[in-house]
Amino acid sequence: MGARLSLLAAAACCALLLTYVVASRLPAAAPRLIEQHPDVQVSVAGAVVRPGRYTLAWGSRLEELIEAAGGLSPAADEHLIAWGAHLTDGAAWVVASQGDPQGDPRIDINGASTRLLETLPGVGPVTAGRIIEARPFHSVDDLVRVRGIGGVRLEALRPHVTLGAP
Repeated sequence: MGARLSLLAAAACCALLLTYVVASRLPAAAPRLIEQHPDVQVSVAGAVVRPGRYTLAWGSRLEELIEAAGGLSPAADEHLIAWGAHLTDGAAWVVASQGDPQGDPRIDINGASTRLLETLPGVGPVTAGRIIEARPFHSVDDLVRVRGIGGVRLEALRPHVTLGAP
C-alpha cells in the first residue's frame, strides 16, 4: 500500500510539473483593452428653445443635442436638420429658421449652418466656414470681409441672403 501511495504522489507531481511546463510555453493572454470615450461638449444656436453649450455622451447625435436644448423653437426649419448626424467634441451647430411668413427663401448669414450656406451660389465648404468665422454681420455688405468674397461674388449672393440678428 505504501508503494501505491508513493506511486500516486509521484504521478501527481509529474502531472503538476507537466501542467506548469505547458502553461509556461503558452503565449500570455493579451490584456483586454476597455475603450472609454470622454463626453463631448457641443454648442447649439439658432432656432432652439435654449441655445448654449451642452455636454453629451460620446456617440450622441444631433437629435439628442436638440432635445437637451429644449427642442426646436416654432421658427425652426425641420427639413434642414440632419437629425442623425454624429456630434464631435467642440462642434457648433446652428438650427436654421424658416423664412418669414411670405416664404422668404433667402438664407440668414448670421444663423445658417455650413450645410445651408453651401447652397448659395459660389459657396463651398471652405467659404461657408469663413462666413461662419467672420460672424456677426451687421450688413450684407460685410460679406466682403470674408476672404474669397469680393464685389462680384457679393452681388451674386445679395439676392439669396438676408441678415438675421447678429
